[in-house]
This record gives sequence, structure tokens and C-alpha cells, in this order.
Amino acid sequence: MLDVAPVRPVPAQVVRRDAFAPLLECSRAEMMRRHTREGMATHSVPTAGAPEPVTVFDDGRARINLGTNNYLGLAGDPQVVEAAVSALRQYGTSAAGSRILNGTTRLHLTLERELAEHFGTEDAVLASAGVNANVAMLSTAGAAGDALLVDAHAHASLHAAAAASRGTVLRFTHNSVASLERRLNRLDPEVGAVVVVDGVYSMSGESAPLAAIAGLCRRFSARLVVDEAHGLGVLGAHGRGAAEAAGVLDRVDAITVAFSKALASVGGAVMTSRAIADGIRASAMPYVFSAANDPAAVAAALASLRVLRREPERMQRLRDNGDLLRRVLTEHGAAPLPGKGAVIAVRTGEDEDTRAAWAAAHEAGVYTNAVGYPAVPRGQGVLRLAVMATHTEEQLRRAGELVADAVRRVRTPQRADAMA
Repeated sequence: MLDVAPVRPVPAQVVRRDAFAPLLECSRAEMMRRHTREGMATHSVPTAGAPEPVTVFDDGRARINLGTNNYLGLAGDPQVVEAAVSALRQYGTSAAGSRILNGTTRLHLTLERELAEHFGTEDAVLASAGVNANVAMLSTAGAAGDALLVDAHAHASLHAAAAASRGTVLRFTHNSVASLERRLNRLDPEVGAVVVVDGVYSMSGESAPLAAIAGLCRRFSARLVVDEAHGLGVLGAHGRGAAEAAGVLDRVDAITVAFSKALASVGGAVMTSRAIADGIRASAMPYVFSAANDPAAVAAALASLRVLRREPERMQRLRDNGDLLRRVLTEHGAAPLPGKGAVIAVRTGEDEDTRAAWAAAHEAGVYTNAVGYPAVPRGQGVLRLAVMATHTEEQLRRAGELVADAVRRVRTPQRADAMA
């Protein structure tokens, strides 16, 4: 006789909890959809032209643009555009492979070399975005049991990148040297430690107290990683960022940057020692398993870096413009948060007030960024403004007056007192 396996009954359909429920039921996504339906959306506003000081938007209106990170005004600069076009013609639209396979061009190697020269490091490693530069650096740092100490207000990519490490992530209070010192004091003396901060915080414009932080890192033998996405081309005698401005550039173990700000492109990089760079190239997912930066973007970043180094007067105009806009806002009753960079934050309070202030400025002819929770703590919303080296004094005076008027209109006396 043949052995016949018993026939198993077909089970009824298994009903599982939907693993996509956090996406399908996301309250913030529903809020954004509602704002779009009501014509009150402050996000994803389409433009119809380059991010110039006066930008044409998709509704056909031209507005003074205080919502772009094009700090040096190079995104539409003819010399940068021509560099990108030339690379596009020579190399095509894509590197079509990762850096360790076929994706490396002479442009990639040249930009890495010139970035390292600019920051005074041994090497630089390109990544396809500033986010990926942070992931490349931090996901490969720290062994099991080591600690990555991250400022509570650091960019989301720094927190995500640290979480991808094998080490343990510990937050310390924003810009609090005392909080960081307590964290370091509690660590086992043999545990590896990496301190992670932004040079300039992207939503508030504040700088990190890098001199004091670098001192703690030396005292506790901790590594220091600084994200200079918003410091590059803005702060420091040579535009190397907040670490240069604080006089501690030589005490930073790794610097990460994004090209989408002062360098008028897309991409990112890590500047560090040659040995650490080699480790990133050998093991970091954004380098090993991601397509290389497209050549046109690399060429644009390279051309922008050369302009930055060749024309330091652009940085001075940018700083002068920032000082001017801060003065105008203060004179008209909307004093911004303290800061020295290109990012200027004006408090608005609750998210509904932030949206209302944004809408009033937008209608009056000024584009800003409305920033609410979770990018900032609840009730601490801001209009995020950013100046460019190419803004005129007339544009900034007019924009500052209109933004201040929009903010004053949504502030009740009680809320104004609470935000003071």
C-alpha cells in the first residue's frame, strides 16, 4: 500500500492586525489632508521657477522668498548652472551604480578632495543626501555597549542615524552643557562615546555651544560629530561653519554637510580622517548600497564650493542681510529668536496661529516656512525665515514689515505674554 499523507483542513483566513495601520491611521497625515481640502495647507507649496530672492510660485504670483535654503544665491547662478549642464552632457543623467561598482567619476573624486581641503580634514566621503551623510557616519559608529549622546533638538536624521548604530542612543537637553556633562559622567569609563550636535539648528537658527562641548569631549575622551548643513558657507572666517566660528574645527572628529543649502545642489558629505572615511566606504549602507550622486548635482556642488572659496564677499552680504532682517523684525514688534546664521525664527505659538501667520504673509507676498509640532515642541511654533546673499535691502525691509504684521495679527495679548 502507498503511504498517503493525511489531508489537512484548509484553515479559515487568518485575520491579523494591519501592520500598515500606523500609516493608514496617521493623525498628522489626516490633518495635512484636511488643511489641503480647506485651502490652508502650508506644506509642499509648488514653485514655478528657481529659488531666487523673488520667486514665481505655481499660482502665478511672485513673492519675496524667505523660505529657501539657497543661502548664497547660487541655485540659479549662471556659472553653477553651466557646470551642471556640462556634466549632464558629458556623464549623462545618472551614474547608474553605487560608488564601489561603476558609480565613481572624476567629478566625485574632485569634490571629495576639495571638500577635505576646505575643511582641513584628511578625507571626505560623498553621500546622495545630507540625511544619508548622517546615516553613513553614525550607523557605522559605536559597537554594542557604546553610547551616542545626541542633542534633543538635533536634526531628525541624526537621531535616526544614531538609532541605526549598534550603540545605545542617549539624548541630552538641547544646548545644555550641564546635561551633556551629567550624561558623560554616568557612563562606564571604558564605554565608547560619541557626542552628536548640529552646528546651527535648522528650525531655530541657534548655534551649539561648541567650545564648551569640545572641551567636554576632550575631558571625557569622547568623539565629536557636528552637522554643519546650515553652517557651511554661512559661519566662520572661511565659511566652514559653526565649529570654525567657535575656534574648535580641529577638535571635531567628523563633520557632515548637506549640499542643498549653500552649495545649491543635492547630496551630502562626511569630512573626517582617512581611516574613518575608509571605514565608511567599506561598511556604510548609503555608500555601498546606494546609487552614486548624479554627476550634474556633483558638478553644481563643486562649482558652488569654488565660488564660496573664491568670493568670500557673498558670505558677508549674507550676514549683513541676516542682521538687517533681524533688526526690521524687532523694530516692528516680531523680534526673532537669538541666532547669527541665515536661519531666522519668529515665534508664533500654537500650530493654528502659525498657519494663520503663514497664510497672512503668503497672501501679502512673502513666502516663509510654517514650522509646528513635531518639528518643534508643542505650542512653540515659528515662522522660519532664511535670507540669501542676493536679497536686496528693499526686499528684506518690505518682507520683514509684512511678516511682522502677519505675526502681530495672530498674537493675542495672553499668547504674546506666554511667548515673551
